[in-house]
Amino acid sequence: MNLVVIDTSTRFAGVSVANDAGDRATRSWRSTQNHGRELMPAIVESLAELSLTPVDITHVAVALGPGGFSAVRVGISVALGLVIANHLPVLGISTHEIEAEPHEASAGADTPLYSLIPAGRNEISWTRHSTGGQTESKTGIAAPEQLAQQLEAGALLCGEACDLMAGLVEASRFRGHEAPTRDSNSILDMAIRKFESGLSTPYEELRPIYARPPSITKPKPAK
Repeated sequence: MNLVVIDTSTRFAGVSVANDAGDRATRSWRSTQNHGRELMPAIVESLAELSLTPVDITHVAVALGPGGFSAVRVGISVALGLVIANHLPVLGISTHEIEAEPHEASAGADTPLYSLIPAGRNEISWTRHSTGGQTESKTGIAAPEQLAQQLEAGALLCGEACDLMAGLVEASRFRGHEAPTRDSNSILDMAIRKFESGLSTPYEELRPIYARPPSITKPKPAK
């Protein structure tokens, strides 16, 4: 499997590549609204580090969001461009799942784990993850103060928007590290595991996940 993983969910972007031998190459950077120009060079450079070219790709995985409206769309568009022509398998993964995955085991079956992603307007896209198979995951969007009020006692927090919760919950409840919080090797591990278990996403179902519906201005009536 020559796997490429793309994550342009937020201003912290990343590309990961793994080859058949298990060798890996990664790139991560802070993008200033330039995901479209930066992504393909990062992919080509990562492939070249493993002596691969785009024609050697066999599998692609991509983060679906939530995140920046245009940023998420760039990653998905490039993923589709890489796979459709050669009918390659592709996998879409929620960015909330990516944020939470490294911390779910340490949270324990009885401890709620919330992943937090910036949603703009000083709000947070949050998901309460099912740990130990106890409850279904729940998701929503809230201001930091509102989210702090709804958290269960002892709930743990992870993800890029944890900085917005600083001072509102105890520091001991944060998991992970300062941004960038999504580790390229962790995303590769997740994608490899899912592909090897037979999972993939139909092309037509590879759609962005938005924290809130896109704002679309209605056209003005013709005079």
